[in-house]
Amino acid sequence: QIKNFASTVAKTQKRALGDWGEEQASLFLVRQGYEIIERNFVTRRGDVDIIAWGNDPRLGRVLCFIEVKTRTRDDGFEEYATNWEKIQRIHRAAEYYCYVRNVTLDETFIRFEHISVYANRENGAVSFKKYILPAY
Repeated sequence: QIKNFASTVAKTQKRALGDWGEEQASLFLVRQGYEIIERNFVTRRGDVDIIAWGNDPRLGRVLCFIEVKTRTRDDGFEEYATNWEKIQRIHRAAEYYCYVRNVTLDETFIRFEHISVYANRENGAVSFKKYILPAY
């Protein structure tokens, strides 16, 4: 019974950290010129943390599907937490999103991104790393 309680508390704290990180990532993206259009898009096919319109110097307006990982230390492993299986689930969710939102794929550039959010518990600093994920 106590083991289950401890596990539930740990998951709740982890979820709270994740929610906080997604909020920080959203604020970071807005400062970078993104327009957040949806958060936590979930389907049976997969899920996407943030969906936003971004700008690319070569392509112009780009629809971005963004995975967020939050940690309390920068050990370099957050980037690897978005493995190929997770990328495939993001792609499937993005396909479904485009279908249900009537996104014209012939006229819309799409990009998949990963943002790592690092929260320093000692000094309260927050830092970010942003990566482009493989399209397919």
